[in-house]
Amino acid sequence: MKKPYQIEAQRAVKQLEAMAADGNPAVQMVLPMAEMVGWLRKGVGELICQAGLQLMDLLMQEEVRALAGERSQRSRKGRPTGGAPNAAIAW
Repeated sequence: MKKPYQIEAQRAVKQLEAMAADGNPAVQMVLPMAEMVGWLRKGVGELICQAGLQLMDLLMQEEVRALAGERSQRSRKGRPTGGAPNAAIAW
């Protein structure tokens, strides 16, 4: 019997493969130069590890965006009550 985390890991890999097959989305990473130099001084392994962590973070953010949609930007227009003219507001 597989552990739940193994099942989740396999599911994540399958979802990533499906996302790549759907439209071959491009992944672009921006790594801060100063941190990269610091990681490189610690060794190439550290640089690869940190780049991998940032890549996983990007992939998780993309998965969240794909599942939940874009984050909404709060509009400053309108009323805080959603436009109801006779609503009470408690601040």
